[in-house]
Amino acid sequence: MRVLLRIIALIVLTASAGGCASASAKTKPVDIPPLAMPPPPPRVIEPAPVPETTPEPVADLPPAPPANRPARPQPKEREQPKPAETKPAAEQPPVAPETPAPVPQPPTQLRTPATANDTQAESQIRATIERGRNLLNSVNFPLLSDERKNSYNQAKMFFDQAESALKQGNYVFAQSIAGKGEALAHDLAGR
Repeated sequence: MRVLLRIIALIVLTASAGGCASASAKTKPVDIPPLAMPPPPPRVIEPAPVPETTPEPVADLPPAPPANRPARPQPKEREQPKPAETKPAAEQPPVAPETPAPVPQPPTQLRTPATANDTQAESQIRATIERGRNLLNSVNFPLLSDERKNSYNQAKMFFDQAESALKQGNYVFAQSIAGKGEALAHDLAGR
């Protein structure tokens, strides 16, 4: 039975091999004329329009009036009836009374409701910094991975920046940075 199967397989293979050899095309390919391409359209680029007139320069603005004015106007002196004036030979312009120059005041510092009270805001920020530093002190630095060591150093940097912002009186920035440092410290301490 095996012999019979081998013979049938051999006959099928030889028939199929002969079919592949005779299946080649014996006709000559038809010559196809090339496509006639139209020429590209002409490219006309118009130059940008040039303004015909140049703008005239604007004159400088007049100086701004002084920002600090006296709180109360000076009381006017009562005018007394003057005797008949005689015209001098050369008219002189009237002399205006001199007013004292306003004393410059330091600019008022804008504050948010959270920082209206300096001592209270400073104590809250210092408490945040202290809590964060206590959390960092509870972390075993040598056992941390490199990424967590970077986070540890960054938290310490945040606390230092918050301290310097407190010294400058920038309570909003100090609170923000101290909060970030405390969040990193919580993450590192695993609490």
